[in-house]
Formats: sequence, C-alpha cells, structure tokens
Amino acid sequence: METTVISGFLLILLAGGCSGTFALPFKHNSQWKWENNWFIWSIIALLVAPWIMAFISIPDLESVYAHESNTVLLVAFFGLLWGIGAILFGKGIDYLGVSLSLPIMQGLINVVGTLMPVILRNPSELLTPTGLKLLTGTVIILAGIIFFAIAGHNRDSKSRQTHSETPIKKNFRKGLIICLLAGIFGPMINFAFVYGAPLQEKAVATGASSLYAANVIWSIALSAGFIINLLECIRLFGKNQSWKTYRHRTTGGLIMASLAGVLWYLSIMFYGMGGSFMGVLGASVGWATMQSTAIIAGNVAGLASGEWKGATRYAIRMMVIGLVCLIGGVVVIAL
Repeated sequence: METTVISGFLLILLAGGCSGTFALPFKHNSQWKWENNWFIWSIIALLVAPWIMAFISIPDLESVYAHESNTVLLVAFFGLLWGIGAILFGKGIDYLGVSLSLPIMQGLINVVGTLMPVILRNPSELLTPTGLKLLTGTVIILAGIIFFAIAGHNRDSKSRQTHSETPIKKNFRKGLIICLLAGIFGPMINFAFVYGAPLQEKAVATGASSLYAANVIWSIALSAGFIINLLECIRLFGKNQSWKTYRHRTTGGLIMASLAGVLWYLSIMFYGMGGSFMGVLGASVGWATMQSTAIIAGNVAGLASGEWKGATRYAIRMMVIGLVCLIGGVVVIAL
C-alpha cells in the first residue's frame, strides 16, 4: 500500500472521528432548543468555515468558479439535496428515536454513498476483485449497523421500563419514510465531491495544493445546504418562538454550538483531503471508512458520556458484535 494511500486512510479515520463526535458540545446546551443549536452550527459549519478555508487554500478562487460554472451549478444542486437530507436526518430521529433511526439512515447513507460513485463511474468495476471486496465490506458494515440497531432498541426499551415512562406514540410509517429519504439524500454531499472533480483539477492548475483542492467544492456545496437548513431554522423560530432562547447561557451556548460546527467541518475537510490522497478509491472506500468510523466514534463517545449506563448484557453484547463487524468491514474494504 502506497504511502499516500495510507496517509489518506488515516485522514479519513480522523474525519470519521470528528463526524461521530461533533454533536457532543450540544449536550452542554440543554436550555437551547434544536433550532437554536442548529442555526449556529449551520452558520459555522456550512458557511463561515468552508469559505475561510477556500479563500486561504485556493489561489484565484473566483477564476476557478468562473471557468467551471456548469460544475459549480451541479455541485450546488447536490448541496441543496444534501441540505434536505440533513433536515430529514433530524426529523427521523424525532419520529423513531436514535436507536431505530440512526442505523437505518447511516446504513443507507453508507451503502448509497459507497456504491453509487462506482456504479455511476463504471458498474462493471463491482465484478472486479476490488469491487467484490467493496461489496463484501459493505455487507459486513450493514450487519454491524443491524446489531447496533438491536442493541439500541434493547437499551431504550430497558430504559423506558426502568423509568416507568410511556413511550411517545409516533407515526412509524411516516418516520420510516423520512428515515429512508434521509438515507438517500444524505450521501449527496459525496456526490458533490465526485462530480466536483473538475473544480479540484482547475484549482490545482491555478496553483492550489492537491491536498486542499477539495475546499473549492465544500464552499459551494455546503453553502447550498446552508440555505435549506437556514429556512428550516427560521420556520421553527417562528413556530416555537425560540429566538428568545438565546437569552439563556448566550456566551457558553454560542461557544459550544460553534465548536460543534468546527468539528463537523473538520470532518468533511479531512474527508476531502484523504479522498484526494486515495484517488478514485476516495469516494467509495473513503466514504465507507468515514461513515463506519463515525458510528464507532459516536458509540464510544456515548459509552464515555453514560448513554449506555444501565443497559442489559444483551444490549452490550449486540453493541460489541456490531462494533467488531464495523471494524471488520472497514478492514476488508481498506486492505
């Protein structure tokens, strides 16, 4: 394995770690509603950070966009679709809960984001040894996500029994549809990366380092996604009158929500850097590795913060089996 591929793989592992833990700062903003956190997060993660990094790392940025206007529009289109997916992701959790919704959504995001770039590029690649390895690793990863779903459902059921809580009845069918749509729209950010390749090439041609060339994509894609997230936050501000929430813990809340935004943006920036090192494998192998690492990091963070406190041995066993499958799937894909 070449040094550049190894470096790319390590960067993508780092991206997954940031992606899986970015929401931890939100735990310190218990007085804030979802839209209060998400609004600040969106400004930092989808607007401020991407453009700062684009201006810093891409010489003659305006010229790059001017010469690739059609690509810019395509990347923005996928960014808009991803923005819809980001909102649906949050709604899916609201309808079905974390333990049921996340495995469904992450599973689809992983599969669609991993396999579709290969299928769109050249479907026959799936029948090659590399393609078959990718398929095998994806199946193992999906098995791991299913085990996590079982573990999470058992844990939440036990928690409700222990606290004698009556579970809130939701429309399961509607929630399932939302989760499926979130899983389909979520990987659109990876499609922006794939179809934004001409922007990267132009950026490198104008003097940008290939390591940071993906920043020219994220500034456009994430800004488009910001529009969707902004509109949803404004709608919720009006519906819930939650602008007033910013009166509580203003400084600390802004710091925590901004930190979440920085962590998330680092995840997507590191993914772009790692994908550049890995070449054509970055959009498939890299995506699967990042998403699986994010699930692992998120669950490790959950263990450390006490989310699994009081869980049954069965739930812990299912979680460990899921963890082993995710690691095994990543190893199969990466080797």
